[in-house]
Amino acid sequence: MNATASVKTNDRELHLSLKERVEVIRSNRYFLMIFPFAMLALMIVIFGVATQGRFFKPSVLKGILSQAIIIGTCATGVAFIYSNGNLDISIGAVLGMASTLGVLAYNATGSVSVFVLVSVGTALALMAFNCTMSVVCHIKTITVAIVVTQIYGAITTLLIGGAGKIEIPYEVSSGMEDGGFRYIAFFAYFLFCVVIYHYTKVGRELRFLGGNESCAQQTGMSNAKATYISFLMTGLGVGLAAVFSVIDVSAVSVETGNGLGMDVMLATVLGGMSIFGGARSNAYAGLVGALTVAALNKGLLMVGVSSALIQGIRGVIFLALVYLNSERQKLLPSRVQF
Repeated sequence: MNATASVKTNDRELHLSLKERVEVIRSNRYFLMIFPFAMLALMIVIFGVATQGRFFKPSVLKGILSQAIIIGTCATGVAFIYSNGNLDISIGAVLGMASTLGVLAYNATGSVSVFVLVSVGTALALMAFNCTMSVVCHIKTITVAIVVTQIYGAITTLLIGGAGKIEIPYEVSSGMEDGGFRYIAFFAYFLFCVVIYHYTKVGRELRFLGGNESCAQQTGMSNAKATYISFLMTGLGVGLAAVFSVIDVSAVSVETGNGLGMDVMLATVLGGMSIFGGARSNAYAGLVGALTVAALNKGLLMVGVSSALIQGIRGVIFLALVYLNSERQKLLPSRVQF
C-alpha cells in the first residue's frame, strides 16, 4: 500500500506544470532566506566576469555602497508602508524636495544641524501629508503618490531654478563623510526600525493589518493610526537618505531622486519581502536588496547598457520577483490594493 502511494506521489510530482513547480519553490520556507543572498552573489559573479574584474575596483565598490545606503535607508522605511498593504511611489520626489530645502537652509544659515533637521523635517511633513490625503480623504495611497510626485517635482524645479542644481561647500560634505555620519545614521536608523518592526506591538499590528485588514479591524486595531506610523517611519528614513544624497555629490539637482521609487520597490522584493504586506514582511529585506540593486545599476552601466534599457530590465525583473515573492491569500479576504 505504501509503495503504491509512493509511486503515485512521484508520478504526480513528475507531471507538475511550470506554474505548480514555481509555487512549490516559492512556498518553501527556506526560499526567502536563500533567495536574496543568491541574487546578490549572482550579480557579483556576472558583472565581475563581464567587466573583466573592473567591477571590483575600490572606487566602483565605494560608489555601489554609497548608492546602496541611500536605497537601503528608504527601503527600510518603506517596509512599514508595504507591511500594512499600502504602496507609495513618491519616495524619489519627496527625497528631492527634502534635500533641496535642506541645502537652501544650509546656504541661508551655514549650519549643518539646520541642514539635517530641515531635510528630515520636510520628508516627515510630506509623508504625513500623503498619509492624510489617504486616511482623511479616503484616496488610495498609490493614487495620492502618483499625483504628489508631479507636485513635489514641480516645486523642486522651481526652488532650484534655471541653474539646474544648488551646491554646498565641498568641505562640508567631505567633513560629514569623513566623520562617518552616513554610516552611523544609517545603522542607528536601521536598528531602530528592526526593533520597532519585529519586537513591539506596533510592528505586529502592521503585519496583521497587511495580512488581513478585515480581521485586524475586528480585533480593535486602528488602520488610520497604523498608516500614520508607517508613513512617518518612512519619512524619517527618506529624510536621512536626502542628507546622504547631498553628502554624496555636494549638491542637489532637478534629477535628485529620479528613479528612486523603482529602486526601492526592486530592493524590497530582491530582499525577499512581499510588497503586499502580511506575515512575510520584514524590516531588513531592503538592506540586502539595496546592495543588489546598486550592483545591478552599476554593473549594467559598466557593460554599456543604456539608461533607458536599464529601466526596462529593472521593470521586467521587478514583475518577475513580485510574482515569486508575493504572498497570495486564498482562504481569507485580503486587503484591496487598488
